[in-house]
Amino acid sequence: MSKNKPKPTDAKPQLSKAELEAQNKAKQVNDVENEAYKKQMREEIRLLKTDIDSEEKLLSQYQQEREKINYNWIIAKKELDDKKSDFINKEREIQDLKENHFMQLNLYKQKIKHLLFQNQDQQSDLRKDVEVTLKQLEDDHRMKDRELKTDIRSLKVQQKEADLAQNDYMFALKTEYDRQATQLRQNFERQANDLKEKYHLKMEKLRREMEEARNNQIKILQEKKDLRIQQLTKEHSKKYTEIKNYYSDITATNLDMIKSLKNEITDHQKKEEKDKKLLQSIENESKNLNEPLKAIKEEIKFLIKEKEEQAQVVQQKEQLKLKIDELEKKFRNLEYEYEVKLQHFQYMEREKKSLEDKFNQTIQSIQQKTGLQNLILEKKTAAIQEELEIKELQLNQVLQGANIDQNSINIITRQYQEIDVQKSAQIAELQQQLTQIRKAHSHMVKAYDGKLAEFVIPVEELGFDPLVPTFTE
Repeated sequence: MSKNKPKPTDAKPQLSKAELEAQNKAKQVNDVENEAYKKQMREEIRLLKTDIDSEEKLLSQYQQEREKINYNWIIAKKELDDKKSDFINKEREIQDLKENHFMQLNLYKQKIKHLLFQNQDQQSDLRKDVEVTLKQLEDDHRMKDRELKTDIRSLKVQQKEADLAQNDYMFALKTEYDRQATQLRQNFERQANDLKEKYHLKMEKLRREMEEARNNQIKILQEKKDLRIQQLTKEHSKKYTEIKNYYSDITATNLDMIKSLKNEITDHQKKEEKDKKLLQSIENESKNLNEPLKAIKEEIKFLIKEKEEQAQVVQQKEQLKLKIDELEKKFRNLEYEYEVKLQHFQYMEREKKSLEDKFNQTIQSIQQKTGLQNLILEKKTAAIQEELEIKELQLNQVLQGANIDQNSINIITRQYQEIDVQKSAQIAELQQQLTQIRKAHSHMVKAYDGKLAEFVIPVEELGFDPLVPTFTE
């Protein structure tokens, strides 16, 4: 402002050409009483005063305009400094938001890792508990098997003693045994058919349900999910297949064995009937005929031999009976094991569902928070850009209205353009970082979708639509 003020001077003001001519004429005129000359001098003085007044008015007007321009320039400079400070504050806010976003992103990554480790610990604990339970069941089974074998041996000894002590009641015991064996066989066949039909229906129902679930899940497959859940699914399928094959083999083996035992019993019954008829015919012949003693003794020996063979047949029948009892016990044990395995499979299915729910809730919270932060950053960036454009227009209007010389306007414009270029570069960098954040978020959503598809989890089960931001590279 001080440079634009006029400097005071002690020199006399320079006279114009007309004034000089008037002074020369005044010096040349000696007659001061000339009225025409006086009149001319008055007119020239009046004109000079008029010129001086107009010049003074112009000078005061120029000084006022210069003061207005200086005042407006100071105001514009102050506003520019305020806008610069506001822009710096906005940059700091954007940087703080960016740092908070990265901190929250790292925090959620740590939470996801913690959940994965916790899942692994729970799986290892469950595996240990299952192994301990299976070991206890195996020990109990061994103890029961040992007790049953001891009971079987004692029963065999008692049976032998009873056979030796009660030979006279052989036919009665055989008849009673045939009746009991027939009843037992019928009961066993009925129970076997009922169990077979029951488990056949269960297996068909389970197969249909699993087939429907598998078909529904295949339609919405997209990519991969968590490796641990895939391993659990494979283990469940493997255990289910093993149980299915195991019980199928046991059922087929039991049916074949029952069929062979029935055939053997039928053959023995036919042989016994034949022996009875032969014995009856021999007794009748011995009563009616008087054969030599030698022939009778030989026939007696033959009958004794047949009797021993019949005793062996009876013993074989007892062994078959014990074997059938043992198979029934084994079948009941297998049925119990199947129930245990089925309950374990259902428990693992429930655990899998709970883990999927926790995982989906974590993904939903992360997506909601990330999407909200991205929207806030976009709105703030757009607001800052609009505010900068408005301030630029206001500054241009102030500079145009101030009537500053072109050089000063060019210098201010150049400085402002340099500042604008720097700020534009910073804004572009922030936009690039925002694009990278969007891209990382989109990749994260796609990765989670891949994991869901890998482990056959429909996206509809999440309960929300994943927010996938669009970005331009």
